[in-house]
Amino acid sequence: MNNFGLYREYPRVPTHDPDSTLSLNDLSDIPKASSSSAATAPSSLAPLQSGSSDVPKSSPYYPFPNLTAWGITNWMWTGSPMKSIQEVNNLIDFLKSDKFSPADLECFNLVKETARLDKSSRTVGDGWDEVSVDIPVHGKKHGGPGMAPIPLLTVPGLFMRPLTEVIRSAIRDPMSRQFHFTPFKQFHKPRLDAEAARVYDEIYSLDAMIEAYEKLQSQPAQPDCTLERVILSLMFWSDSTHLASFGNASLWPLYLFFGNLSKWIWGKPRSGACHHIAYIPKACTFHISYSMLLITGAASR
Repeated sequence: MNNFGLYREYPRVPTHDPDSTLSLNDLSDIPKASSSSAATAPSSLAPLQSGSSDVPKSSPYYPFPNLTAWGITNWMWTGSPMKSIQEVNNLIDFLKSDKFSPADLECFNLVKETARLDKSSRTVGDGWDEVSVDIPVHGKKHGGPGMAPIPLLTVPGLFMRPLTEVIRSAIRDPMSRQFHFTPFKQFHKPRLDAEAARVYDEIYSLDAMIEAYEKLQSQPAQPDCTLERVILSLMFWSDSTHLASFGNASLWPLYLFFGNLSKWIWGKPRSGACHHIAYIPKACTFHISYSMLLITGAASR
């Protein structure tokens, strides 16, 4: 029981408790100086497109031609937009390291290296795919006995990421250290002689999460596998996003959050806990296409 009268009941001994490493900075929204670790944390989002590069992907500084280009570009586009003393020290540390070569600066061009960075995929296996979606268009004269088959409306331009790749990316991300992999029941007991009350405040403290966890543990394990078996809670959102102050440019993204992360973390817009998994195209000519399909179906009949 902690100082607030809260205690937990775990179905099994947890292998990791992320709350034990929380600090006041993790629980506060007070502006503070950015640390080097937070400033250089990689993004969990992959670019929409990837381009070719003359540098092999096996290179440790891919997609850049050398470590000097990598280091300067990395320093330029990470951290605060207003470079602090710490940011300058980071650059000096790189310039003094054996990774820096003055000869590589003769052909260095920041615009060129930034374009190279934009065209390459930073996370292996975490890319996007463009697919088309077939939507059955039902009509009164389709699908029944002796009727014409139900026509399909093909909507191109759906950008999506496989969920398995998103999950792998999230587990590899440093933020996964804050995931609760073992669910629990939480109780509040304000006094020693008071009756304990159940606290429902997170997905990983709900009965449904505990039941799913126990069901998984009761299943036979994979042969020769000693890895911990856990449940991941996937939360999906979708809404239209206006892209400009003027005009009608917009996107319809599909988001994914992990319920294993505390709501006090994933609820912060700047936490980096949001994963974009799809961009839904707008079928602007749907009504025209729908009418044409119905007319075509009726004519073929």
